[in-house]
Amino acid sequence: MNKKTKELNRLNNELDKRVSAESQEAFTDMICYLRGANISEYHQETVRQDLLEMILSAQERGENIQSVVKGDYKAFCDDVIASLPPATLKQRIIDFFDIVCLCLSLLGVINMVMADETIPLIRNSIAGNPVNYNISVSLGSVISVGIIVVAAIVIVEVFMKNAFQIGKKKKNDRLKAFLVGGGLMAVFLLIAWLGRATLFTVDIFIALAVVAILYIAHKVLSHLA
Repeated sequence: MNKKTKELNRLNNELDKRVSAESQEAFTDMICYLRGANISEYHQETVRQDLLEMILSAQERGENIQSVVKGDYKAFCDDVIASLPPATLKQRIIDFFDIVCLCLSLLGVINMVMADETIPLIRNSIAGNPVNYNISVSLGSVISVGIIVVAAIVIVEVFMKNAFQIGKKKKNDRLKAFLVGGGLMAVFLLIAWLGRATLFTVDIFIALAVVAILYIAHKVLSHLA
């Protein structure tokens, strides 16, 4: 997020600490829902600030969030969202690549740490033995990274869009979630088993450089959003 939005976010985080426990759950659901709306981060923070000021004023009068948002929370949020300009195509593209770059940089670090060659490389470096700086990248790793990035984006999007229903799930919905989670785990295990073949090897310093570039790209894009 840009400097203006970041400062507003910081101020809102301070105000957020003053929201009572009685109002916090409903307020959190509203903010999660707004995060998934097609509006800019700056407008999300301005709405958050307005809500915080209304809730805190109500608390001073001995009231809670229900006195501020009379009726349906989702309908209230939809009315607020409808009154704001939608995020531009440029903003949506920047946000998308920002998330992708962050995910790839983090997963890149994890894959380097977990590579079969990493521990021998460190051990040989400490012992003063000849060091092989190449690490292997398997088919399973590449597929897993792709699935994780896509799943992360989809899951977060679904969670935010259904923020008001998350706390109302029934037992059979929990069973469905468990089965989906188990299915994904089975897919990853299958990938790990079948995708052990090495696609290519890369110098660890080149891999570190790529990860660093992706992370820097994330930081740059986050300031443009």
